[in-house]
Amino acid sequence: MRIPLYIEFNNKNVLIIGGGGVGTGRAKKFLKAGANVLVLSLDFSDELKRLAKKGKISLIKANADSKILESLIAWSNLVTVAIGDLTINKKVKEIAKKHKVLINLANDAKNTEVVVPFEGEVDGIRFAVTTEGKSGIVARKVRDAFQKMLEEDEETLFFLKAMNHLKKYMKEKEVPLKFRMKLYFIVSSDPEFKRLVKEEKIDEARKLAEQIVEGYISGKRKFEGEPEISF
Repeated sequence: MRIPLYIEFNNKNVLIIGGGGVGTGRAKKFLKAGANVLVLSLDFSDELKRLAKKGKISLIKANADSKILESLIAWSNLVTVAIGDLTINKKVKEIAKKHKVLINLANDAKNTEVVVPFEGEVDGIRFAVTTEGKSGIVARKVRDAFQKMLEEDEETLFFLKAMNHLKKYMKEKEVPLKFRMKLYFIVSSDPEFKRLVKEEKIDEARKLAEQIVEGYISGKRKFEGEPEISF
């Protein structure tokens, strides 16, 4: 069973097998994430050639035979197969398993280890959508719907800013983690805090959050069911 993860790819090594449209898209995606991208193919898109000319990616023009695959997969942290020929998949999977390298089969959604989803982001809220091969059109449509919903939901975006400030503030005050978790819920459910966020009074919401936290730090307020605490 696959699970959704966000993984740091800066300076990771990514091998793309296939220099066509799909391979180009994958190469650009991982390049943007800061990865070292190498593309193995007999032919390359004009865009890949331009990127290689600028020194942003590396291209190897060769057949994907066992000898070259062994060397390149051993170098990789992730391998993407982006060609129509499914016969190469078995060979890639065998070598990748030996070197404990993850594989993304862009040509076989059912058997791939890694899914590359459609992504979206609005003011620090990131999300990813996949139908795991059922329909890229539908996945893209859902991604666009989420994107539009978040862009129009200013209250949630202001809420994020206020809560992010609260998180940084409590870390600066060295509030223990077990109490920080409780305070997140206390502040976020406070009627006055919610009103200020809804009215887009972000600075006032931040100040109120600080006041609530200070109340617990000073001992003027107490957690329900907890003995008196001090920080």
